[in-house]
Amino acid sequence: MVELVEKKEKALEVQVVELEKYLPVLRVTLGWMYFSAFLRRTVNVPAKLNPASSAYVGGKLITFLPHAWQPVVGPLEYVLLHPHLLYVFLILFTAVEGLFGLLMMIGLATRLSGLVIAILAWSIGAAGGWLGPTCVDEWQIAAVEGAAALMFMFTGSRWLSIDQLLARRYPRGLRILGIYIPIW
Repeated sequence: MVELVEKKEKALEVQVVELEKYLPVLRVTLGWMYFSAFLRRTVNVPAKLNPASSAYVGGKLITFLPHAWQPVVGPLEYVLLHPHLLYVFLILFTAVEGLFGLLMMIGLATRLSGLVIAILAWSIGAAGGWLGPTCVDEWQIAAVEGAAALMFMFTGSRWLSIDQLLARRYPRGLRILGIYIPIW
């Protein structure tokens, strides 16, 4: 009986390893969604981060306000009423998108990247709210990207990633204050 259970567990492990081989496609795509947003605002159309430009992304946030979900309304209203804070917020948001998008693509600190990207995705969704039948992009993006990011937060990514190399060397995770944290 014990041999049968061990045999089934071994077969399940083989199946999981086989399934892991497909996750890099999702991981790189998810990371690219955020890294490319960083590139669009900093390289392709830097006017998106220029408050004096008609392309300034801060203007889009104004359209979010009437539809934003209640926990987000207050902070969103506050930054919109304080343009200097809005600018700092957009710079930080863009930098975080770029950094964690890149980390997700290369598979470094995938669990942490998954957490951060899930927060970014669902923050965009909560700020955009449900904009109705003509413009649901933010909500659709938030739902799909947030779910994918959450999956990577729980599972990590060891196949074709830097985390795979780190996990071999540090199988228990990163040690912080005597506690091992599995960030890969």
